[in-house]
Amino acid sequence: MIISVGNITMGGTGKTPFVMMIGEYFLSKGNKVCVLSRGYKGQIGYETNVLSDGEKIYFIPPLAADEPYLIASRLKSAVVITGKDRTKGYEIGLKRYHCDTFILDDGFQHKRMKRDVDILLLDHNNPLSTGLVFPFGYLREFPSAIKRADIVVFNKAEEEKIPDRVHKFIKGKPVFFSNYILKGFFSANKNITNKEIATEKCVAFSGIANNRLFFRMLERNGINLTKTYSFKDHHIYSEPEIENIVKKSNGQIIITTEKDFVKIPDKYANSIYFAKIQVKMNDYEHFFKTIEEVYKKKQPV
Repeated sequence: MIISVGNITMGGTGKTPFVMMIGEYFLSKGNKVCVLSRGYKGQIGYETNVLSDGEKIYFIPPLAADEPYLIASRLKSAVVITGKDRTKGYEIGLKRYHCDTFILDDGFQHKRMKRDVDILLLDHNNPLSTGLVFPFGYLREFPSAIKRADIVVFNKAEEEKIPDRVHKFIKGKPVFFSNYILKGFFSANKNITNKEIATEKCVAFSGIANNRLFFRMLERNGINLTKTYSFKDHHIYSEPEIENIVKKSNGQIIITTEKDFVKIPDKYANSIYFAKIQVKMNDYEHFFKTIEEVYKKKQPV
């Protein structure tokens, strides 16, 4: 089975946490999972590379791109392969590692790669962004492309209501809603609960597609942020940058994203916490049942 997870907008719609959720589900069922990622911004480039064989991780940031490295770190028994040629990665996963379940990360526009289930993530608050295609707007392709999706998931959804702007594109499709929940704060060797950290003053930094959204999420969960630092998406942190944040924090708790945490120098791994975020589906069991149903319908009789 090949499952594609993607979007039509530039910027973050939560693909990485979603890929990890799907991977965790199929690993729990005993499947041999392989995640295929382009490896955007990884210094090893876009040739095909086995980042993890399910037992050992062979590259770390900055050689490895942050998102596939995070996926490999979380899905420890999954094979993770990066590279521009996803079909080549698929062949390696199939023939060398005998994988039976492939997750194509950010694959909606990668039409050359065969897939069995196309899952499209849309931001519930702004599903079509400006409505214009890049460079005039922030869409990767025209809104009518939504019709290619087998399953549509509205992410960051506070309510189960389909936005008016996309009604005509998703008629007859299975639709789900998801949001993020904060599971706690973790460093290399310790963790703090949401309740414990709520009594402390904190500093936060991130280098993701929407830093402001991350900071707002922390504040909505009762985190008292006295200072925030924003970096560009996929930013590679230098030791002086992290040292500066640590010094200016004056002993306050420092929080970042899990994606950023995997890129900080090891010497700070117990001085900084990452916020562990988990996807919460409105109907988890039905979502995975729908994936199986879509897959079966596409198989030759």
